[in-house]
Amino acid sequence: MTDGCSKDPLGCSCGVDFVHLRMHSEYSMHDGMVRVEDAVRAARADMQCALALTDLNNVCGAVKFYKAAVRSGLKPIVGCHLLLRGAFGDTSSVLALARSCGGYRNLCRILTAAWANAATCVEARVDMRWLAACPRILNGIVVLSGALDGPIGRHIIAGNSSAARRSVDDWLTMTQGSFYLELQRCGHSGTEAYVHRALELSMYAKVPVVATHPIQFMTPSDYPLHCVRCGMAAGALGAGATGMFTREQHFKSRESMSRIFRDIPSAISNTCAIARMCNLYMDIGRLRRPVFAGCSPCNEASALAGTLGSGIRLHMKDGRMPRCTCQRREYAARIREEYRIVAGMGFCGYFLIVADFVGWARARGIPVGTGRGSGAGSLMAFMLGITDIDPIEHGLLFERFLNPERVTMPDIDIDFCQEGRDRVVQYVRQRYGNGSVAQITTFGTMAARAAVREAARAMGVSYTLADSIARLVPIKPGARVSIPNSLKEVRMLRSRYASEGDVRLLIDTASRMEGLVRNMAVHAGGVIISPADIQDLCPLYQQAGSIVPVSQLDKDDAESLGLVKFDFLGLTTLTILNYAARCVVGTGRAVSKHALCGPPCDSATFGLLQAADTVAIFQLEGIGMQEALRITVPDRLGDIIALISLYRPGPMHLVRSYCRRKHGVEAAGVVDERLMPILGETYGIMVYQEQVMRIAQAMGGYTPGEADLLRRVMSRKQPMDMAAHRISFVNGAAMQGIGGSSAVAVFQHMEKFASYGFNKSHAAAYATMSYQTAWVKARHPVEFMASNMSWSLGDYDRLRLLRMDCARRGVPLRAPDVNRPSYRFTPITCYGSEGHGYIVYGLGAIKCGGEAVVRDIARCREDRPFRSLYDFLARINSRIVKRSAVECLIKAGAFHCCHCCPRAHMLAALPAAMRDRHEPTALLWRILQPTSAACLVAPGSWRFAVQHEREALGYYFSMHPFSRCRGAARAIASMGIDAIRRRARPHATITMCGVALSMGARSGPEGQSAMVVIEDDADRCPVYCATRYVTVPVLIRSPLVVTGRVYLSKDRERLSVTAMRLGGTNTCAMLDRAPVQGIYRIP
Repeated sequence: MTDGCSKDPLGCSCGVDFVHLRMHSEYSMHDGMVRVEDAVRAARADMQCALALTDLNNVCGAVKFYKAAVRSGLKPIVGCHLLLRGAFGDTSSVLALARSCGGYRNLCRILTAAWANAATCVEARVDMRWLAACPRILNGIVVLSGALDGPIGRHIIAGNSSAARRSVDDWLTMTQGSFYLELQRCGHSGTEAYVHRALELSMYAKVPVVATHPIQFMTPSDYPLHCVRCGMAAGALGAGATGMFTREQHFKSRESMSRIFRDIPSAISNTCAIARMCNLYMDIGRLRRPVFAGCSPCNEASALAGTLGSGIRLHMKDGRMPRCTCQRREYAARIREEYRIVAGMGFCGYFLIVADFVGWARARGIPVGTGRGSGAGSLMAFMLGITDIDPIEHGLLFERFLNPERVTMPDIDIDFCQEGRDRVVQYVRQRYGNGSVAQITTFGTMAARAAVREAARAMGVSYTLADSIARLVPIKPGARVSIPNSLKEVRMLRSRYASEGDVRLLIDTASRMEGLVRNMAVHAGGVIISPADIQDLCPLYQQAGSIVPVSQLDKDDAESLGLVKFDFLGLTTLTILNYAARCVVGTGRAVSKHALCGPPCDSATFGLLQAADTVAIFQLEGIGMQEALRITVPDRLGDIIALISLYRPGPMHLVRSYCRRKHGVEAAGVVDERLMPILGETYGIMVYQEQVMRIAQAMGGYTPGEADLLRRVMSRKQPMDMAAHRISFVNGAAMQGIGGSSAVAVFQHMEKFASYGFNKSHAAAYATMSYQTAWVKARHPVEFMASNMSWSLGDYDRLRLLRMDCARRGVPLRAPDVNRPSYRFTPITCYGSEGHGYIVYGLGAIKCGGEAVVRDIARCREDRPFRSLYDFLARINSRIVKRSAVECLIKAGAFHCCHCCPRAHMLAALPAAMRDRHEPTALLWRILQPTSAACLVAPGSWRFAVQHEREALGYYFSMHPFSRCRGAARAIASMGIDAIRRRARPHATITMCGVALSMGARSGPEGQSAMVVIEDDADRCPVYCATRYVTVPVLIRSPLVVTGRVYLSKDRERLSVTAMRLGGTNTCAMLDRAPVQGIYRIP
C-alpha cells in the first residue's frame, strides 16, 4: 500500500447506474459461497465498472479479489462487514469500505482489535466504546449503517426514534460525515417499514441513503446450496440460514437493482458516488524486504561478507573444509560467485537474518536440521551455519536454489526441534518488533470426500449412504481427486449416480461445494518478517495457546504484497535425537560436537539399513521403503539419497532397476555415452533435477540459470516453452559438435524423466538426517528407543510398534513402576562388559490423567518408596490422582514393585481403600490383614491381566493372547499378518490367524458388512465380512481363522482382507478352553 491514493487508478468514471457494495465471498466461511473469480466475471458481464468485497469480519480474500478485478478491468472496492458489540453487550453490524490506503490501514487495525479474543470470524466483535475512544480510527473509511442488522436499524425496528437519531449523530461524528444509511430490499420481513422510517431519518438528519444488496451466492439456483453451506457451519440443515437469508440474495444485475429502487433513485446513484470515493491501490509485486537488525540496507553486503568470513574460518578450524589447495580454490570460487549473485539480487539481508536466528538457536542448544529444500544447495548457507550439508561434496547446484535469471525470493526452510521452535520465533519477534512479525494463515478447502459427507449431514442424508458414496472417491497419494474426475474413473460411482436419484442429488450438491474455503488455520511454519508494521497490510488474529499473532494472508497473498516469508518448521525427529543425546550425556559417555552425527561410513549403521531395521528411522520407516532397502543393500549415503528420491509416486518403478544396476544384474545403459559422467552416480538412471540441469549445460550449452529455467519448464510440462527449449538445446549441442539426432534423443530422454526428477538438495539433506537417526539407533539403541517412545505418548499403535522393535533388538522394556515415576520413558544403561541396558516405562503413556498425576506421584516418592497400594493412597493428593488414575496404574501393573497382591485383588479393594485412606486404624488393619475381604476375590486368569493391560496401556504388553496358540495357528495360516503386508500379492487369496480386537459396521457398494480388526503378535488388519455370519460375543478377543482376498495400497501401508471364510480355530482350547466355532462360508 502507498499513500497518495486519492485518484482513481483505473480511470473509472462509474457512468453506469449501480455498483454492488456488499458481497460475502467464500472467505465468509459461515455464510458465503461466492467464488471471487465468478463474481468478477458476473460484474463485467453486467457492464459494471466496480465491485466491492465485504466479507464477514475479515479481508482474507482481499488480495485475490483485487488482483482478479484489476485483471478484468474492474475497479476493486475492499471493505468488511463488521460485527459490533454495544456498551450493554448488544450486537449489531455495519459495513466499512476503504476509501484510501490510509482507510485500509485503519480497517486492518479495527479488525485486529475485533479479533483480539476471538477464535472464529463470527465471534469477533468491534467494541463500540473502543471505537468511540479512537477518534481517527475511521478516517479514510466509508461506513454504511448495516440496514436492518445495524445499530440504527435495530432502533428503528424497535420504534425508538430518539435512540436512532442519537446513533446517527454518533456515527456522523466518528466518521466525520462519511456515513450513509443503508437500504435493502431482499425479501426480509419488516423491510418496507424500515426503508420508510430510514428515509424519514435521512431527511431529518440530512444523511444520504444508499442501496445495497447482500450477495451470499451467485444464482437463484444456489440457494439450496447456500442452506447446505450454512448448515455445515451450524451443524444441521438450514440451521444457520433460518430467518437470516432469502432466495433473493444472489448476484443481481444493475437493471434489477434500478427497478427495485426505482422509487428512491438517489439510493442507486449514491452507489456510484461511493465507488468514485473508494480508490484503494495495492502495490502488488513490490518487494518489501526486511532489514537485518542493527544494520542499514546499504551496509548489509559488507556485513554479510564479514559474517561469511567468520563462518569460513570456523569451518576450517573444525576440519569441515578440504585440506587440498586445489579443492579450496574450488570452494573459494563458488563462494565468491554465490556472494556476487546474492548481493546483486539484493538478498544479503535475507541471509543475515536466517543465519542470525539459526545461530541463536544453535548457541542455546536448540537442535537445527541439516537442511531442507533447495537451500541445501548453497555453499554460503553451509558456511554461515544455516545448513549442515556440503553442496560441493554432494554435487548440489546453487542455481536450483537462487537463479539470477528468474528473480524470486530465496526460500530457505529451517527445521527446528519441536520443543524449541516457538522460542526461536519469539526471539525473532523481540529482535524485529512484535508488530513486524506474524505467522501466515492457511485456508482449508473442502476435499471431495469431505464435501460428500458434509453435504449429506447438512441435507439430512443418512450416514450409511454418505459413507458408501464417499468411499468410492479414490485416494491418490500426492494428488487431489475431484468429484467429476471420480465419476469418470469409478464405474460403481458412475452407475449409482445414473440409477439412484438421492445419490445424484448428493453428488451434484457436493461437487458444487467442493473446493470452497472451509476454515482458516495457522501455516505449519510460515512466518512473515516485515520492514514495517504488518497491520499496514493486513489484520492480525491470535491463535488459541500462541503468543505469536497470525496474519489474514496466506503465503500466496503475502508473496503478492512482496512480504518475505521464513519457514520455521518443527521436526519431531530433531526433538527425539536431542532427547537421546541428553540421555547419552547423562551416562557420562562423550558425545560429538555435532550431536550424534556419526562417522560417514559406519559399518553398524549400514548393517542396520541393509537389514531394513528402520523402525523409527527418519524417512525410511515405511514397509515399501524397507523392502527397497533390503534389495538395494545400501553401502553409501548416495544410495539413501537415491532411494528417498525414487520412492515416490511416479518414479517408484525405477527402484528395482536402480537396485539391479547397482548389483550388476542389469547394464547401466544411457542414451548417449556423454551422459555417463553425470548419470554415473545413479547407474545411468535420471533421478535428480540437478542432473537435468547439468546435462543442459554440458550438452546444450546452457548457462546455469537457463538450465534451471529448462528444469522448471520440463517439470511443469509446458508444451510451447518445451518446443522452444528443444530448438535451443539442439542448436547448443550442434555448436559443441553433437549431432542433431543424438541431441534430440537426449532431450526426449530428459523430457521423459524430468517430470519425475527430485530435488537432490532436499534428498541429500534428508538422507543425512536419516543416516544420523540410523547411527544413533545402531550405536545407542536404548536411548534412541526410549526417546522415540517418550515422544509417542498417547499414540498407542506407535508405542506397540516401538515395543515390538525393542523386543526384536533385545532391548528390555520394564513394566510401569510407581517407585520410578517418570513422565517419559527412561533409559537405564548398565554399560559394563556386555554393554546392556533397559527402558523403564513412562507413566505418561498410561491412560491415567497426564503430567500432573505423574508429578504428584514423583513428589510423594521423594521421601521414600511406596510399600503398598494403601501406602500409595495415603500419601498422594486424591484431588490430582483420582480413582480412575489409580485403576489405570493397577491395570498397567505399576504396583508390581510393592509386592502387592494380584491386580484383581487390588481393583476389588480400591473403593474401600479410597474411602478409608484417611482413617489410620482402618488403613493399618488393611495393611496387616492379607486375607481381608478384598483378597477373597478369585485371582483371575492370565486373560484378565493382559486385557487390563491393554485397557491401561492401549495394547497387549506383557504377552499377546495370540502367543498362546501361535504354533498351532501357523500350521493353519499361510503366513502372519506382517508377512502378508510385506510379501502378499494384491488380490491374492490367503489364510491368516489372529485375535479379534474390535468390530464395527460398514456400508459399501455391496451392502452392509462388518469390519473386524484382527491382530496377531506382530501386526493387525481389518477384515470385512457379511454381518449375518458374525456373532459379536464370539468374535471379540477370540482367535479366528480368516480366508480371504488381500487388498494392498501401492506402498503396502494400507492392508485389508475381504473374508470368504471366517470362523474359530481348534486352537481355541488353548485359550482358557474357549468353545470351537464353525467355519462359515460367505457368499
